[in-house]
Amino acid sequence: KELQRLLEKRASEREIERFLSSNKEVLSLALFLFSTGHHATWIYPKQQIRPSTKGAIGLIPDYVMAGANSDGVSWWVLELKGPDKQAFKVRGGHVSLTADANDGICQLLDYIDISSRSQAYLREELKLAGYREPRGVLLIGTEEESENERIRDFKGAWNRMNPRVQIRSYTALLREVESKLESRRRA
Repeated sequence: KELQRLLEKRASEREIERFLSSNKEVLSLALFLFSTGHHATWIYPKQQIRPSTKGAIGLIPDYVMAGANSDGVSWWVLELKGPDKQAFKVRGGHVSLTADANDGICQLLDYIDISSRSQAYLREELKLAGYREPRGVLLIGTEEESENERIRDFKGAWNRMNPRVQIRSYTALLREVESKLESRRRA
């Protein structure tokens, strides 16, 4: 109910992050959107995957997550933007990413790239056992923007063509939570 309330009021990224950090069970269900995490989920908030040096800024994704299923363990880097943001816009008849979504996608690409190049450091120094080749997910906005058919089609195309960097809404996460709660009630 609290997640639903936050979505209805178009909460900021800070508000949603506060909620998710206190309700990691809800956050763990984000991996169910990708058919993983059914056996176990590990959540690492604000894990510094690259320290700051003279030549490069440090990289700290919102969350590094792992989900286990019968195929093994999959790793994810999760970037949060608020439910108050939109992922897509239509201008001049064309659909494109908003500045917020573009920023999130670029952050994810940076996180994935450094993760791929620094796997030994991440496994040995940060104790992320088995960490390898993460995928990225940008959690942004609600599905209200998908009421526009062009945006809905573009978002679907994005996620089909970019399986390593997905864009998902908080509404999709809420549906997953509601589905799991309903399954528990029936059990």
